[in-house]
Amino acid sequence: MQTFLQAALHWLAAVRAELYLVTSIMAVLWAASEVVVGYPDQPVRALRTGGAWVLMLANALFACLALAAALTLVPGSASMWMALGVGLSWQAMLRGGINIQPLPISSAASASEGLGVPLNELYSRLQGFCVGQIQRSLVGERVALMERAIAQLDIPELARIARLVTTAQAIPEAEAYIQRIEADESRPPEQREILLISLIISNRGADVLRARAKEQRKRQ
Repeated sequence: MQTFLQAALHWLAAVRAELYLVTSIMAVLWAASEVVVGYPDQPVRALRTGGAWVLMLANALFACLALAAALTLVPGSASMWMALGVGLSWQAMLRGGINIQPLPISSAASASEGLGVPLNELYSRLQGFCVGQIQRSLVGERVALMERAIAQLDIPELARIARLVTTAQAIPEAEAYIQRIEADESRPPEQREILLISLIISNRGADVLRARAKEQRKRQ
């Protein structure tokens, strides 16, 4: 075991693992900023999803590949500044429209007949996949929260939370909407609860609703 650890440490020192670590961190932070900008209402929950982790890890992998290519093309350039530069600027490669040109399937085919794939298009596809995964995770969490709130809270309590949230958001017209839901006996209770819950979540009250449902569950 000790021999294996020594060999691993020797290999990490040989490949300058600290450079790849710095580049990976910068790339992960870049990807995390994309997620935060894309989901400003719930950035923390978006960052916890599997789609966000796939995007961040893929960014780290691509950045490390770019660093390896840079170190190979420019021998003796290994430094922390190089690692920082690649970590911060490798996305410029995507915006530059660099193509990945695979080798022809047949030796008779010319290189121009290969199917070039723009690197930025590949990254856009990866982003689209990750965004879909993030959205599915967030929708699943929202549905689960709604189910917990319906099970733990009644219409008067939901209406009270909705008033607090909309008042904090300075939405005076919401009071008339809440009153209509409370007085609408033509709708089943669950439907009115769903309407109130949707109003709360739409006005950034998901955390308040989650905490109130948790408190009510502890009391039972």
